[in-house]
Amino acid sequence: MEQVQKRVNALKNLQLKLADTESKLYDEISQLEAKYQSVFEPIYADREQIVNGEREPTDEEANWPYPEEAEDDGEVNGNAAKKLKTENGSNDAKGLPGFWLTCLKATSLLGGMIQNHDEAILKHLRDIKVKLNTQKPYGYTLEFHFNENEYFKNKVLTKSYELTTERDEKSPLSNDTTRLYKCVGSKIEWKDGKNVTLKVTKKKQTNKSSGESKEVTKEEKQGSFFDLFDTHTEDGVKPSLKPAKADANEDELDEEDELEHLFDLDFEIGQFIKDVLVPKALLYYTGDLSEGLDSMDEDDDDDDDEDDEDDDEDDDDEESKN
Repeated sequence: MEQVQKRVNALKNLQLKLADTESKLYDEISQLEAKYQSVFEPIYADREQIVNGEREPTDEEANWPYPEEAEDDGEVNGNAAKKLKTENGSNDAKGLPGFWLTCLKATSLLGGMIQNHDEAILKHLRDIKVKLNTQKPYGYTLEFHFNENEYFKNKVLTKSYELTTERDEKSPLSNDTTRLYKCVGSKIEWKDGKNVTLKVTKKKQTNKSSGESKEVTKEEKQGSFFDLFDTHTEDGVKPSLKPAKADANEDELDEEDELEHLFDLDFEIGQFIKDVLVPKALLYYTGDLSEGLDSMDEDDDDDDDEDDEDDDEDDDDEESKN
């Protein structure tokens, strides 16, 4: 048994060497990403101008050299212009109104975060940009650029993610070579009465002694896409990366677990926006990449159909037994 443990320990040390090598690889990948950021930016700038109607594409830019393939539902792959015109305004509108709202709603990860009270605001979203940190600590900032609107004063809302490749001393064999260390959202300067993350309720309170009534206004938290810009801890650092409290009680440990979940979800969202949504936004807009609520509903319907079929089969089995 002692020899087996020695072999396992040797393999653990080899695993650490692999992790250290992967960390160096990530350093080089980060530098390469930063190099190509300057190459991508002019392409994204052209997209932003066309989406927001700041210029019309030239005939050369609008010439699509590949044949279109008709889908089963009669729409045209990559060119669902008729459907998009119906959903997002007339053909006389400038640019592509509601472009980013359409893109966000087409994703299962972000579409479920968008509430009815968010949609009017997200129609003012003109672009989402990704700014990479070009040196350690590596990470990135998501910039949500808005046109002037009646809801908040900010022209840009940000969410910054700082990553670490330092070894996790609590769990040195962790699979995550690159981990979230810190994430911080910008403070939204809501205009009076326009904060959609709060629900305002009014109730009448009656004084038992005097019998006089007065109306009391109460604000309650409600779900919103704009919760994305929350900073979950005072300094934005993930709780598990701080020194553990020796005297933490059960409630504090439960709160830390909940915060860990929020940080993990935040990181998943940030990575998705950076790596998938921003570079592939057009494909979500046209429906070529569609994983939103419609497809989820279809999956649910399929599951219901399968359940019904299973129930029918069970009934048949019962009848045959009788």
